[in-house]
Amino acid sequence: MQTLVDPGAASGADVVVEPGASGASSITVAAAVECPAPRAEAMQVLAARWAFARDLTGFATYDAGGTDGLESAGYFGAVFDGRHVLFAPQCNSAGRHGVALQYDTARPFDAAASWRARDAGHTDGLVTRGYYGAVCDDQYAYYVPRTDGATHHSRVLRLDRRADFAAPGSWSARDAGPPVSYQGGAFDGRFAYFAPGYHQQSGPSGLVMRYDTRAPFEAGESFAFFDAAAGLGPHCACFDGALYDGRHVYFAPLERDTVMRCQVGAPFGDPASWQCFDLGRVRTPGESRGEAGGSRAPVRSCVGAVFDGRYVYFVPYAHSTVVRCDTEGEFGDPASWEAYDAAGTSGLTCRGYDGAAFDGRHVYFIPFWEGGDASGGFHAHLLRHDTRGGFGDRGSWTAADASVLAPPNPGGFNGGAFDGRFLYMAPWRRDAATTQISAHGQVLRYDTADAAAVFALKFMDCGHNGGLCGAVPGPSFAVNTSRGPLTAWANRVPEPGLHHLAGTYDGHVLRLYVDGVLCGEREGGGAMAASDLPLTIGSFDGGTARLRGAVSSVQVWPAALSPEAIAAWTPPGRTA
Repeated sequence: MQTLVDPGAASGADVVVEPGASGASSITVAAAVECPAPRAEAMQVLAARWAFARDLTGFATYDAGGTDGLESAGYFGAVFDGRHVLFAPQCNSAGRHGVALQYDTARPFDAAASWRARDAGHTDGLVTRGYYGAVCDDQYAYYVPRTDGATHHSRVLRLDRRADFAAPGSWSARDAGPPVSYQGGAFDGRFAYFAPGYHQQSGPSGLVMRYDTRAPFEAGESFAFFDAAAGLGPHCACFDGALYDGRHVYFAPLERDTVMRCQVGAPFGDPASWQCFDLGRVRTPGESRGEAGGSRAPVRSCVGAVFDGRYVYFVPYAHSTVVRCDTEGEFGDPASWEAYDAAGTSGLTCRGYDGAAFDGRHVYFIPFWEGGDASGGFHAHLLRHDTRGGFGDRGSWTAADASVLAPPNPGGFNGGAFDGRFLYMAPWRRDAATTQISAHGQVLRYDTADAAAVFALKFMDCGHNGGLCGAVPGPSFAVNTSRGPLTAWANRVPEPGLHHLAGTYDGHVLRLYVDGVLCGEREGGGAMAASDLPLTIGSFDGGTARLRGAVSSVQVWPAALSPEAIAAWTPPGRTA
């Protein structure tokens, strides 16, 4: 029997790989794991046969700008729901719009039939145009309200993801009230948090909006507000992007230097539940060592953030200094923070990004705008940090110009989404002769994986990938097929203790089971890759995403077991 087990990653777990499991047309992967304190959003691998792309070359572009006869151009953020990528509508040549765009990741990227668009700009009697990212729970996607072109607004647009994307009845809207532009959101498994940008009359706003996804969408009491500027100080205002790290929700500063976070589970309206940190206290590595040339990091605006399981990375807007926070340190201690100037990486400018993603090893910064004249400077210089290396080590950073590698993409992206293999960058603006917005629909896709990658069973997945949107996938199972990756999520975080997880794929349907119960499934198709990659336990091969627990058993079969067999599975060496 060829087990293909990496002995370094197996960590003493009982591992059985049935003959024929490599290159099979169907598969079951099961694991027994004990986790004393599950940490939502910290990517945690149970068993995988996966490898990362070595070079920044795997780009493709598709012009979705005329999908279904609509002007589907100009998007702010995107979110992956387990099968589809949903792009949040912002602005096209007619102004702020509500043309929602959807891509089916189980279908070819460059086929028009894989894409759908619907004008949701007038829903439930409301003007529902101009959004900034989205938040997904197990049934709905909530689009974050920003501006309709005439005024900032709080009209949350909702899509029932279990229904037909193009059907009017799949869409609903709720006006939460204040004339505030919200810019990105986060989700903690129950509550959706909307990051405040600007108030229509008073300018920069600290009015955080929170929605209880377990409460009626139509009820006013389902929405709560906390004015951080009033409760914590005027520096706590104007944010762009948010994320959940399993314990706190972080808000990325746009106009001011203050990162803000709230403790999940603590009273939302109590200022004691909130903390702030001034990024002006972060120094470059040279300054922290007292070396000549060290200086205060030129940290001003950030757009979005991403979490690699330990560090939160804040994305530099119109500048080149990346800042990260060690979540295992004290939030208010400057020693928990560090900065790196990525300018000049791989001979490229590498200035001005918007959102980010983490694939289990690399952090990707989504290219946007270099700053300066708003009619120019939009770019496609994807920046990548290898988390296996030092944050301040220039050798850990690479970049590539996707406009050269995947023409005719003009760059200028605003956030994106990650489906477990591909990173999709949301098309926003191109260079123009005037300062008027010139939107485009060229979606850029980057392949983070080696072609031989087959599957990944995770105890926890990261749902905010893209840097501006939120979901809490919980456990997940993904297979890489000839038609693209398929992913199933549990959409809940398991309680501490011993759990059995299993994923099956029969060539048509992907299923995920937690403790014998079906928790998620996705229809799809396509053959899995034949691969000689090692089966790794508790981590990816060459990755940094680590399990915060212990795997006692893993078993892989070259067939999709029935629900009854999954429920009856007993790890090898154990009795029922």
